[in-house]
Amino acid sequence: MRSSAISTRRAGQEALRFDFLLVLTVILVTVFEGAVRKWIAPGLTSPLLLCRDGAAFALVARTALSGRFAAMPFATQCLLAWTFVVAGWGLFQIIVLQGPIVLFLLGLRFWLLYFWMALAMACTLTNQEIVRVMRLMIVLGIMMTPLVMLQHVLPPSSPINVQPDTDEDAIFRVTADIVRVSGTFTFTMGFACFIAVVSPIAISSVWNGVRLYRHAWLAVVAFIAVSISTLVSGSRASIMFFGALLAVQTLAGFGAAKTGKALMQSFVRTALAVIALAVTLGLFSDALTATQERFQTAAADEDVMGRIETELLGELAARKEMNAIGHGLGAGTNAGSVLLTGENAFELAESEPARVLLEMGVIGFAWLMVKCLIFAVGLSRSLVRLVRCSETLPLLMWATTAYGMSSWPVSGQVSANAFGYIALGLALCSTRTLPASAPIDDPMLTWGARS
Repeated sequence: MRSSAISTRRAGQEALRFDFLLVLTVILVTVFEGAVRKWIAPGLTSPLLLCRDGAAFALVARTALSGRFAAMPFATQCLLAWTFVVAGWGLFQIIVLQGPIVLFLLGLRFWLLYFWMALAMACTLTNQEIVRVMRLMIVLGIMMTPLVMLQHVLPPSSPINVQPDTDEDAIFRVTADIVRVSGTFTFTMGFACFIAVVSPIAISSVWNGVRLYRHAWLAVVAFIAVSISTLVSGSRASIMFFGALLAVQTLAGFGAAKTGKALMQSFVRTALAVIALAVTLGLFSDALTATQERFQTAAADEDVMGRIETELLGELAARKEMNAIGHGLGAGTNAGSVLLTGENAFELAESEPARVLLEMGVIGFAWLMVKCLIFAVGLSRSLVRLVRCSETLPLLMWATTAYGMSSWPVSGQVSANAFGYIALGLALCSTRTLPASAPIDDPMLTWGARS
């Protein structure tokens, strides 16, 4: 009996370890697929995307077959119901609009596959594996910094700034000679999404009582690296969001402090963050100047409040064109645009809300409401975690998820789709109900907990 129990436990650990590797596969392929396409072998793009989607599907299938979705029964039932709604409405659109079945399958991939993967992450990953995923994200963020620094200082004509199927004159720029960096991704959007997901982990370094960094200096390096990457990104949204996260971290840290010692620690962390930020801005004064010019130019050319309204509610013209049925599941994706028009661009609208509304009609409106409900529940649970455990990371993670899934093209662009739901998976993991007796048997993690 004892031998059988040991064998069963080992088999379970091996299964979870394989599921962890599937999550790593999704993350690593998402980060490096663009680099392969830009600099090594463009023909490997499709196989890599199939590998990533296969890993996500395998994780969902293994979680379902092993019954581990039972760890979050209500969320699973809601997602299952939503799956039937989306698939059923998509089939109805095919009948009414006579759309191609391939477009429908693309829509299922963007609307549902990675949504299920996010829930599978929360139901499958152990505490140790969640910490390892967070550590991987911050390592990738640190490794990305030298690359984006080079892209920032080199001219648009440099091979390191090449973008597939894009002429040099069409590359996005902060100023005439400074590009909007793309990192390992084929477009600036991918890097902006990536650095946003990394930012909460760089700003708040403790989860479930475990430090994410083995040494204090690593936390400083991570923060400076992400600060530099955000500054040279040239993205106004990224810079403003990073500042908002810092403000939330500061206020939450002071507000959650229950003792004088905790209050002093929050003050010291805030002071160090300010110093690190000041050093970063001083060292990269050219990037700061270029970013200021970018803000001034954009402010003169467009209404800031109008831009925010567009990001959250969609373009006014697109909202007026919305109809009850929609244009068909998958019609708003980049891949769907190639299928329908032969051009790699957003077919329906640029902003995420407008694209969702035009693509799915009344179900698109329902999805916007469902997302608001998800964010409200997640943020409320993260606030409970903040009050009880004085941990700010869940709050920052849910804020990032709400920001990303509301404003990124998660329903149409492959990198934004993956990072949006990776952020959701980490957010679900950060606030899930943890067993009181959950062991921490990783020596690195127990070291962090003791220190």
